Amino acid sequence: MKPLLRHSDARAALFAGLLSLALLCGAWFFQYVLGYAPCIMCYWQRQAHIAVIAVAVAVILARAAFGEGPEGRGRGLPKWLGPLLLIALLLFSAGLGAFHVGVELGLWEGPQACAAVEVGELGAIDPNDPLSMLDKPVGPIACSDVAWSLLGISMAGWNALASLLGVLGTWKLGFGKARS
Repeated sequence: MKPLLRHSDARAALFAGLLSLALLCGAWFFQYVLGYAPCIMCYWQRQAHIAVIAVAVAVILARAAFGEGPEGRGRGLPKWLGPLLLIALLLFSAGLGAFHVGVELGLWEGPQACAAVEVGELGAIDPNDPLSMLDKPVGPIACSDVAWSLLGISMAGWNALASLLGVLGTWKLGFGKARS
C-alpha cells in the first residue's frame, strides 16, 4: 500500500473516499441508531457520497494496476482525472447540502418529492380493522424539517461544510506539490 500512496491521485482518492465513507456512516448512525428519519434530499446527498466512494476505489485500483510509467508519467488514467472527478462529486455534494439548507431555512421551495406524506391520525384508526392503517402511504419527512442540528447548523449544513473541506483536501493531495 505504501508504494501506491506515492501517487498523488491515489492519496487524493483515499482521502476523498474515507471522508465520504465517514459521512455516510455518520448518516447511517443518525438514522439507524439514533432514529432520525432522513428526507429525500438526505438520500440524494448519500448517493453523492456513494459515487465519491466508487470513483475513489476505481482510481486506487487503476493506479495499483497501472502503476507509474517511464519518466513519472502515469499509464492508463491521467493522474489529474481521478482527483478532478472526485472534486466535482464533492462539489455536487456540497451544492446539494447547501440547497437543502436553503429549503430548511425557507429561502426557496424544495422539489415536489420533498413534501411530507400524511399518514393520518391515531383517532382515525378503525377499531374493527386496526391494520387498515397499513394501507396508507408512509414516506420520508419533509425536507424543510431540521431533524438535528449542532451549533445552529443542520446535518445538511455539516455535509456541505465537510464536502467543501473534502474539495480542498482532495485538491491539495491531488494537485499540490509532490512529497519526496
